[in-house]
Amino acid sequence: MLSEFLDNQVSGNNWNQPPIPMAYYEFQQAAIRTEPPLQRDVLRDLERQMAAFDADHRALVNEIRKGYVLPKDSSVADFLDAHRTIPALLMQAVPHLRECFGNTVFALRATSDEYGWQTLYADAMWPGDSHDAVVAIDRFEDEWWIANSHAASGGLTFTYRLV
Repeated sequence: MLSEFLDNQVSGNNWNQPPIPMAYYEFQQAAIRTEPPLQRDVLRDLERQMAAFDADHRALVNEIRKGYVLPKDSSVADFLDAHRTIPALLMQAVPHLRECFGNTVFALRATSDEYGWQTLYADAMWPGDSHDAVVAIDRFEDEWWIANSHAASGGLTFTYRLV
């Protein structure tokens, strides 16, 4: 008797007819891929932007040549090409250096240690007493460099050389 009862049970679903179409079936087609207009414009104009960016960098490096003495080799120019934030920082530093060091000549030199870490040094070629140079560099650091040094990411050092 129990087996007859279990054999006659059904779920109530009629599996002989297909299910009715659902509302979302109409929209199940391949999505049309569109790029947002802003992305298209940026990519379309990328070549011109890169050329303008490079021209601005070259103009800034030429301005640096007016405020600093560069070595004959390409070490400093290569460093500035690899570290694009430092040229602007060097140009911003010029009036502050002049205020602290007077009409001293500033020379740039690039170095690399045994691990490949590169550093650019901006040397004040100081003709006077070392104590006066220390006072000037401390003043420069206190008045401007400490507040702005984060932009160099450790790649730029201002120092002096006695001549």
